[in-house]
Amino acid sequence: MVDQSLNRRQILGGMAIAAGAAGVLGGFGARRAAAAESPGYGPAQAPTITDVKGKVAYITGASSGIGLGIARVLHEAGAKVVIGYIDEKQVAEALMLFPANDPRVQAIRHDVMDRDAWEHTADEIEKRFGPLHILVNNAGVGLQAPASTGTYKDWEWGLGVNFWGPIHGIHTYIPRMLASKQGSQIVTTTSTSGILPGSGAGIYTVSKIAAVGLMEELRHELHETNIGTTAFVPGLTATNIGRSEDYRPAALKNEGPPAVAPGAQPRPAGAAGQPRAPRPAPNPSLPPAAVRPQDPLVVGRFVLDGILHNDLFIVAQPEYRQGVEARCSALLDSMVPFKPLPEEMMRGNYYRTPIYVQEIAHRKATQKRDIPGT
Repeated sequence: MVDQSLNRRQILGGMAIAAGAAGVLGGFGARRAAAAESPGYGPAQAPTITDVKGKVAYITGASSGIGLGIARVLHEAGAKVVIGYIDEKQVAEALMLFPANDPRVQAIRHDVMDRDAWEHTADEIEKRFGPLHILVNNAGVGLQAPASTGTYKDWEWGLGVNFWGPIHGIHTYIPRMLASKQGSQIVTTTSTSGILPGSGAGIYTVSKIAAVGLMEELRHELHETNIGTTAFVPGLTATNIGRSEDYRPAALKNEGPPAVAPGAQPRPAGAAGQPRAPRPAPNPSLPPAAVRPQDPLVVGRFVLDGILHNDLFIVAQPEYRQGVEARCSALLDSMVPFKPLPEEMMRGNYYRTPIYVQEIAHRKATQKRDIPGT
């Protein structure tokens, strides 16, 4: 990163209006800090929920993995939780982790790709618990098809669950949350692939990048409302996402072998959805947050903390910072002008939205956190 920054400054230094152009790139850090402290940008949206006790939360895809971890943590903190599921055996096992006949727990069979079912599900939850406070768009499929060779059925299924699922969720619940006038939060589970491509699962990556963008745009649009928004970015977690193909609808199943990227070697039979390398054995000497793959309960505690702080981003595995910095630097280095820009162009406000500047200030102010169980 140091070499890249020096290189950028050297390029800009040779330009006729180096001082002005440095305002775009060379002086980016200074502008970032000044803007974050500038009252003209206003504060980040305040937390909309400061205690989940008694609040109603619906978590899609919550019968296992990350969704179940989030449901358990929210329930532990006193929330009424609704578990969305599609697998009867799986949800039966999940419910065994809660007190029997607990009045604060409900399970609802719900396919997030079914647009009409969203309204029916919302009505059922309201009939049982009242208005929803927390929506966690968590249901997802680990589709392994590359973007370059995936079939239309791959795209329909991958985007149908991972992106259209959250779209259906916000379309259903934003009007209801606004009408309730109560503090509310929408969390969408994305992925490291949503901020850093390169996993090889191209359709999955596209769906998760879109999901991150959805939550960013909603933060901009809902900033002055009672609804907070969060993009949750987990990394490697102990889940059964590798079994996603077991749940692909029959109408969207492919004929023939799984698609592979041009030049790539086909996966062995039965390997679709499996990790590329063996998962490392848990190291008991590490703190829970540092264990890979992470425990879904640890992940759930990050989500609860993010809800209580109304964080725009929750990134559970910070070791990917170097990759994200490289991606952002590639964008910044692509903005070096080939010819000097007119000086008047350097005076505009090109942030477009204050949410990122506000989030920087918010994160600096709340950096020291003690999250139990992590």
